[in-house]
Amino acid sequence: MPVTMIFGALVAGMTAEGAGAVAFPVMTLVLHLDPTIARDFSLMGQSIGMMSSLVCVIFMKVKFEAMAVLFGIAGAIPGFIFGVHFFDPLFTGAQKKMMFVSIWTAFAFALGLLNAQKKRPTFVKIPEFCFWKGFILFVTGIVGGVFDAFAGSGIDICMFSIVTLLFRVSEKTATPTTMILKGVVSVFGFWYRGVMMGDISETAWKYFAVTIPVVATMAPIGSFLGSHLHRQVIAALIYILEIASLTGFLLTNPSWWLISIAVAIILFGFGFFTLVAKFGEVLMRKSEDNDLKIDLKMIA
Repeated sequence: MPVTMIFGALVAGMTAEGAGAVAFPVMTLVLHLDPTIARDFSLMGQSIGMMSSLVCVIFMKVKFEAMAVLFGIAGAIPGFIFGVHFFDPLFTGAQKKMMFVSIWTAFAFALGLLNAQKKRPTFVKIPEFCFWKGFILFVTGIVGGVFDAFAGSGIDICMFSIVTLLFRVSEKTATPTTMILKGVVSVFGFWYRGVMMGDISETAWKYFAVTIPVVATMAPIGSFLGSHLHRQVIAALIYILEIASLTGFLLTNPSWWLISIAVAIILFGFGFFTLVAKFGEVLMRKSEDNDLKIDLKMIA
């Protein structure tokens, strides 16, 4: 696991995905551990690694979207509590593996949509922030919190997708934003599972003990490297990671029913992210039209 988390912590520091995006598939698909153990370990590791990256972000004075962090946390906390008590128990281990792979593959498609838009205009922060935008961020936080409840990761990719595709915020701002959000939610999830529920397995604690030095060191290094690497390079790493996860899932010989559901989730996710991107283009044009009207009034 320390070797796995070297790569996982680097990915967490560089991209919008937490270390759980690496740890969860390795622990469930390769080591064949229970998804609950993988979820808890992901939260525990990210509570150290992502908070270490947070120190790096503050030290380097990296810009982030404060509203996305605040509204995301406000939604993710109740979302996690609901998910861990009511959503997570509904599914078997195989179904959780399937959902993890499907959702993250859909995210890879979303990232592909984003990178396919050459020289697209972006914002440093969400433009013309208002009530409905805050509400969308809050709902995104709830959905991400539910994903965190069964996979140990989710709030990061949910918020990254909405902030970049819908509100057209630059990846340079969105990535540290999701990093901060992931760190805070992971700390809460770790505390809630360990203190309020008190049923984190001994296996998760043992894996956590041997990976603390790794995640505490490699995640900030990942943040530093991510600030210097081209976004296409980072995107390529994510594509490779998702292909590996999808391949690993198929190698476990899932039933045709699970494969069919996985394909349906991926297609639905792709369609959803496409619609979000299209609506984002509409918002961008409206924002540009408003700016033009303001400029004309100033000239007049």
